[in-house]
Amino acid sequence: MVSYPFGGFLTRGTGTVLAARSASGYNFSVPHVLPNLRVKVLFFGRVREITGIAEEAAEVPEGASLADLFERYLARFPQLAGFRASLVASRNQEFSAWDTRLSRDDEIAFLPPVSGG
Repeated sequence: MVSYPFGGFLTRGTGTVLAARSASGYNFSVPHVLPNLRVKVLFFGRVREITGIAEEAAEVPEGASLADLFERYLARFPQLAGFRASLVASRNQEFSAWDTRLSRDDEIAFLPPVSGG
């Protein structure tokens, strides 16, 4: 049995439903997946030395904050924990609070304190 124009079923000769089609013609059985955002992450100074990374692309879930992104790096590089209190984060070349939400194609930088004379 095959019947489609505005909905229906595709069955095997035994009557077992192999596929169903909704009346709208779209497959609504596909699970909803939250989109990820791709951001560019830059590391400087001692943080760069610890991670061994100068720059990389990262994917984060929609709604993620700077703190969420940093937590991901903490999981990979536990030595960063000692720097968290003194680090400054920037989003698109502006200093930002750790709870700042990320957007697609943001440029994120983690900056350690600068000393010198």
